[in-house]
Amino acid sequence: MKLHVSGGFWLVLAMAVLLFPIRFLMGVILAAAVHELGHLAALWLTGGRVLGMELHAGGARILADPMEPRKEIICALAGPAAGAWTILAWRVFPELAAAGLVQTLFNLLPVYPLDGGRALRNICCKRRDFGVQYGEHKDK
Repeated sequence: MKLHVSGGFWLVLAMAVLLFPIRFLMGVILAAAVHELGHLAALWLTGGRVLGMELHAGGARILADPMEPRKEIICALAGPAAGAWTILAWRVFPELAAAGLVQTLFNLLPVYPLDGGRALRNICCKRRDFGVQYGEHKDK
């Protein structure tokens, strides 16, 4: 699996380290990791193949082989579902729970390329060859 980290990602991370308390920042990073692990687990369980991952200023993107709409819906919603579980950490790590809740709600917005928009597109269009986040990636 290839990992590509853009310069914008490092810039945003450096600014965040300077601007936010470390406990808050760790909560946000951990919530994002849980979210992406949800996508990766769903890809693995549905038989998808991960080609790589990109980290950029706007977040993360998983590159995978195209898949049928039903499987893409599962994979798209698995990230927010995993993130919702972070709410259980409220008493121990409230920063994680709050970040997980915000990320989950934001990613469920029905706007493409967010997870909610990706799922809605597959529900409405029933088109093949979307890929999970991911249909934009084609080998040349």
